Amino acid sequence: MRRCARLVAVAATAGCLTAAGEPQIPPQALQYFPHISEDAADTLRHDFRPEMLASQVEQESCITLTHSRCWNPEVEFKTAREYGFGLGQITITYKNGREVTNRFKELQKDHDPMLAQWRWDDRFNPRYQLRALAVVDRDCLPYALGATGEDKAAMALACYNGGPGKKSKSGAGLQADRIICRATANCDPNRWWGNVENTSNKARVPKVGYKQSFFAINREYPRRILRERIAKYRAYDWNSMPWSVG
Repeated sequence: MRRCARLVAVAATAGCLTAAGEPQIPPQALQYFPHISEDAADTLRHDFRPEMLASQVEQESCITLTHSRCWNPEVEFKTAREYGFGLGQITITYKNGREVTNRFKELQKDHDPMLAQWRWDDRFNPRYQLRALAVVDRDCLPYALGATGEDKAAMALACYNGGPGKKSKSGAGLQADRIICRATANCDPNRWWGNVENTSNKARVPKVGYKQSFFAINREYPRRILRERIAKYRAYDWNSMPWSVG
C-alpha cells in the first residue's frame, strides 16, 4: 500500500484499493497532503503527525469514503444548535437563535498570520481550513500537559471536538474531565485511554437533532481517529512530501 499511496497521479484517476476492492485513501484527499504535511511540521511542530491530521479530516467530513462529503471543503452541517463547515468543520453554535460561540471569528483573532486574512466569503478555501484545523489542535495541546504520546494526541482531539472547558469539576470540557479523573480512584489524569475518557460531565442523553449524546460523540472522536481511521494514512509515504515530517 505504501507504493500505491505514493502514486498520486494514478490514484487521482483510479484510486488505491484494498484486497477486498474497497478504497484505501480517498483519491480526492491526496491533493491536500502537501498542506497537511506542512502544517504537521510547521504549525504543530510534530506533536501531531500528518496521518493524524488526515484521519481527523476524514472523521470530520466523511460519512463513507466514497460519499460526496468526504474530503470536500464545501461540506456543511446544520442544526438549530450549530453550523459547521469544511474539512475541519469550523463551528458556530447557537442558543435560542442567538450566536453563542464562533470558532471562525476566534481563528481570525488567533496569532496565525494566514488565518488573520481569512474572510467569511472565502470560508470554503481548503488551505485556510487545513491551517485552522492544525491551529485549533495546537491550541488544545497545552490542555493535555503531562500526557505523552497517543494519550496527549487523544486529549487534544477531545479538546478540538468538545472544547477545553472550565478548569473546575462543574465544567464539561477537557480541563474539567481531567479534574474529575484526578478526584476519581484509580484514574490517571495524564492518561486518556481507560482513564480520562471515562470521566466527564458532558451530557449523556442525545439532544434534539443528534443521534448520540455529546459525551458519546466526544469520546468516539479520538478513538475513531487514532484507532480506526489512521491505518490507511499511516501507510502513506509522507517522506515524499516537500516538508520534513520528522
